[in-house]
Amino acid sequence: MNALNRINQEALILFAERGYYGTSLSMIAKEVGIRKSSIYAHYNSKDELFISVIQYVADIYKAELEQFFSILKEQNQPVELQLFHVFQWYMQLWIDKKDVTKFWRRVTVFPPEHLENQVKSISAETVAQSFNIELADLFRQGVENGELLNAPSDKLVALFQILIDGILTARLLKGNEDTAELLQDGWHHFWSGIKATDKRQTNTGEIINV
Repeated sequence: MNALNRINQEALILFAERGYYGTSLSMIAKEVGIRKSSIYAHYNSKDELFISVIQYVADIYKAELEQFFSILKEQNQPVELQLFHVFQWYMQLWIDKKDVTKFWRRVTVFPPEHLENQVKSISAETVAQSFNIELADLFRQGVENGELLNAPSDKLVALFQILIDGILTARLLKGNEDTAELLQDGWHHFWSGIKATDKRQTNTGEIINV
């Protein structure tokens, strides 16, 4: 691994653990094993390094997202299974790329004030937009084929985001093992709330959901 990649990797880990304000270029240089002045051979400032790491992480997520949905579409499964696979895949990213996920969640929820617009622009244009478009297509498909309640796709996307954000936050605070049951319960209640219900008429003429 060359010096630039080592700088980016150690910066990512420190920014994930300590945040923007809690991380200095001196700390990054120490972890890499170089002098602070050597960082300036690659970046003019801490801000420039920070934005570079955000773009690097965004590119990772976008590539993962595109690959995943490409494979998912080829399988031609019911929407329930597709959404469940999306849910599982997103949760697995937390385990497979913990430093990346921790960094991404921290900087997108609590970005440095003076870099907030840049952070939000990178997030919206690369990850959030692509992810939401794919989700919206799935939800529209589910509504059209009768698997889901007739609700606007943007509302269903928002509910799905609340589900995964809540569970990821719990995992961040409690760890993976302590939240394993939460994954199953969270998905069960989410799907129960959005799936289409069959309506049948009883002998007395009453309409019930089954």
